[in-house]
Amino acid sequence: MQQPPQLLRALGLREGIAIHVGCIIGSGIFLKPAVIAGYLEATGPILLVWIVAGLLSLFGALSIAELSAVLPQTGGPYVYLRESFGKVWGFLFSWNDFFINKAGSVAAISIAFTTYAGHFVPALSPEHAFFKTQWLLFDQPMQFVVGWNQIIALCLIALVTIVNIRGVQFGGWVMNIFTAAKVLALVGLTFAVAFSGKGSSSNFMPWWPEEISWSYVSAFGLALTSALWAYDGWLTVTLNSGEFRNPKRDLPISLIAGTLIVIAVYLAANLAFAYIVPVSQMSGSPRIAADVAAIVLGPIGASLIILGIMASTFGATNGQLLAGPRTLYAGGKDGVFPRVFGKVHSRYHSPYIAILTLGIWGMILTFSGTFDQITNYVVFTSWGFYGLSALAVIVLRRKMPDADRPYKAWGYPYATLAFVAVTLWFLWNVAVNETRDAVVGIALLLISLPLYKYWTRKR
Repeated sequence: MQQPPQLLRALGLREGIAIHVGCIIGSGIFLKPAVIAGYLEATGPILLVWIVAGLLSLFGALSIAELSAVLPQTGGPYVYLRESFGKVWGFLFSWNDFFINKAGSVAAISIAFTTYAGHFVPALSPEHAFFKTQWLLFDQPMQFVVGWNQIIALCLIALVTIVNIRGVQFGGWVMNIFTAAKVLALVGLTFAVAFSGKGSSSNFMPWWPEEISWSYVSAFGLALTSALWAYDGWLTVTLNSGEFRNPKRDLPISLIAGTLIVIAVYLAANLAFAYIVPVSQMSGSPRIAADVAAIVLGPIGASLIILGIMASTFGATNGQLLAGPRTLYAGGKDGVFPRVFGKVHSRYHSPYIAILTLGIWGMILTFSGTFDQITNYVVFTSWGFYGLSALAVIVLRRKMPDADRPYKAWGYPYATLAFVAVTLWFLWNVAVNETRDAVVGIALLLISLPLYKYWTRKR
């Protein structure tokens, strides 16, 4: 009897770091600094929020690295939560990660791609939409938008979907190229600022607010939402665990080294932005990287940087479709989702049904509103599961005490508990100050439970 096609173990350490860095560095660092500056209006807290978000992501990566070495299976956190808390929690993670996180990320990043393409073709700018309607939900504006912005985003998602159906090796090769391009764009812009002579240290002022009130602490929490979006994707590489040649070695190194690279690049980029654009004006610069490049390098240099940013967002979209479908694939193989999602292409050895589903759902979400609106939904629900995944380290230490652990979480259990504690504070702050996003995220989770019951009963 012929064996059904399986996923290929075709990824190495180079692809692991490229996927990790490439999935984190997408559009956030190019767009979110303006949003964060609007909340905090002082350089010290702005840098602090990027440091806190980076350390939080690093603590999470340190914990997840242990799990990736103990359970190097396709699906990543789906597998960790299934083994530690039960199948329903693995299912809820996959539902959230696939239908909310990854699909929302695909939509938001592709919209960011077309927003920057508007530098070359003004018709692609969001303000030139053919149709826009808005309504209120919990006194918050919701939007449905159609324009060239959305049409080009659909084409981008379709292209990347085809790339990844062609197989993980091809998708990993594309990831290597575009990750290198985006890092070079950011590092190149930072060096250009440093040697341009066009900035001023006075632009960093005010360095600190005159007064720290409770409302300012809440604003810091909301700014943290934006920074965490820019770091989101720090566990995405674990979804491809079953496709690494040596996952027990390569995954922990990819997680830790990649996160440290991103923290360094982000801090350098924020200092460069603030050196050129006064912090008091930064909130009025939604395309801050392009504006800085125009000041430092002139129109041609700005165009080159924008091409680098578009390469970054293209690579990040590719990364989401390279790794994201693996949670749905793993759930399909387990029977908590329809079995069809666990199918592997006979020629390309890719989970093609799951990839195609993510591409189509991401396309639909591009019509759902603004970049910030989409990302706020993604961050709240996702970080609840990130905290739960970190707790899985503690649970599995007790449930699987004799398992081979080639890497053990640094600072265990203190770093893990600190990660969970800060995650809980962050979720509470968003729930209080951005209630709509919390309610929408929780509602999208709850509607999945009847489907889980139906699919598992049918099995």
